[in-house]
Order: sequence, then structure tokens, then C-alpha cells
Amino acid sequence: MSGDRTKVRAKGLERRFGHLLAVAGVSFEVYEGEVFGLLGPNGAGKTTLVRMLSGVLTPTTGDATVDGASVVREPERVKARIGYATQEASVYPFLTVRENLEFRAAMYLEGPPALDAVEDALARFDLGGVADRRAGELSGGWRQRLSLAQAVVHRPRVAFLDEPTTGLDPLARRAVWDLVYAEAARGMSALVTTHYMDEAERCHRVGLIYGGRRVALGTPQELKAAVAARYRFYRVPGADPADWRGRAGVVDAWQRGGAVRIVLEPDAPAPANATPEEPTMEDVFVLKIREEDAHALV
Repeated sequence: MSGDRTKVRAKGLERRFGHLLAVAGVSFEVYEGEVFGLLGPNGAGKTTLVRMLSGVLTPTTGDATVDGASVVREPERVKARIGYATQEASVYPFLTVRENLEFRAAMYLEGPPALDAVEDALARFDLGGVADRRAGELSGGWRQRLSLAQAVVHRPRVAFLDEPTTGLDPLARRAVWDLVYAEAARGMSALVTTHYMDEAERCHRVGLIYGGRRVALGTPQELKAAVAARYRFYRVPGADPADWRGRAGVVDAWQRGGAVRIVLEPDAPAPANATPEEPTMEDVFVLKIREEDAHALV
């Protein structure tokens, strides 16, 4: 994508808390209309990175621009240009759905535009039927829907969604992702943090964060292709993972239903009764982290 469509550009972002290096020299870009996934285990630095990008936390070193504003020099301009939703579904439980949206819209807009924005958000997020219910009475999925609507009620160019589907059932998670993509189709750039592998598959591109560092970046297809070039994947029926672990050439083995999935080095011989399989984002996640841990021990 051309540079003029870049909505987020992180350049060597680093953040220290005393002696703890939480984020270490992270760089990447997010483009207009893109859903960018920030994938990593708990404690990897995802939330710290999002807090820096949203102007809430000042980087120790490095900088980033969000919709043209610097998070170091212009954090208030950044805050005014973004939407932000957290995993806790940050809504006011004693206010109605409409009142929550009115409160958030008034932070960015005034007069008729604010009221129009609320009505538009109620329609876009299918919240009209619960507009007069208190937010605290809603199910988790509907509260998260409201949280997302609040984040984008003012139609920001960029939204940061920090694990927005945590604790939701599969149907509610799918609904949230449908809404994210609907906003992206209107031109909004969305950076979504997650540790769910199926959600990483949904993103246009993915950055894998581990130990505060960006250790992989690309489309899900590119990341899986890179893993497929280094390992081979098989399914072995009726086996025990313990029978495979520790064998020469076997990188990993684990139970999957009534069979065992094994990962082999490129030159290791495949079992006669094994069925070849394609790598998944879970394979990317596990194997990349395994490689990073191995490098750290050298």
C-alpha cells in the first residue's frame, strides 16, 4: 500500500518501567481500512504498546504517528483522533445505551452533529432495540457491542481495540468481528490485540509480539508459508504424543482428537501412516515463540 494511506506508523517504540523493558524497539505500519492484528501471549507487551499509540503512555524512546499526529509531541491530538475500546467493555452500567453514546459523542462533537452521531451509531451497531436499557442489564456480548460503538461513535480514522472479545462466546465474538470489518469497510483503520488464533486468521496482517519485541509480521498466509518452509506437519492416527516427543527430528507432538499432530524437521522421515497437513496460526505462534526462547538461551 502507498505511504499516503498509512494511518499508524510506529518507529522503534520502547517503554521501560524501572528495570523492566516492557516494549523493545517495535516498528510497524497500519494502513487505511486495514484490520491489523497484534498477536501475543499475556504479558507480551500488547496493551503497553496500545497505550503508547493512543497517547496515554509516553514512550521511553522512539515515536509513532497516528493519523498524522505524533504520540510524543502531540498526545492530545492523537487522543482526539482515535477510538479506543478495552477488553473490560468500559461502559457506564447505570446509564442507558443511548446515554452512554451521548456522553462519549459529546467528548468529540457538539450540538446536532453529536446527536446525529448517536443515532447513526445506534443504527450501525443494531442497538436501537436496547437504546433505553441500562448498560448494566445487557449481556456481555451486547455490552461489548456498546463498547465498540462508543469507541467509534465520532467516526475516528483509527481505532485501537484491546482484546475486545475476551470472555465472549463464539457467536458474540463473530458479531464483534463483523462490526469491526464493517467499520474498516468505511475506511477506518483498526488495530486489534488478541491471543486467539482464529482471530489472528481474520486480520489483514498480523504482528506477533513476544517479550516486548516484534518477532514476526505479515499476512496470515505469509506467516504460515514461512513456517511451512521450515517444518513439516503430519497427523498420525491412534498414537500417543509421548511416543513421539524426544525422537530425532521431531519438533513437537500433541493430541488432537483421536490422532496426534506432529511437527518434523525438514529432513526427518515421515511415518508411513501419516497424513500431511497445512500449518495453522497456532503453529506459527507456538513455533516462533519456541524459536525465540531457544535463541535467548544461546
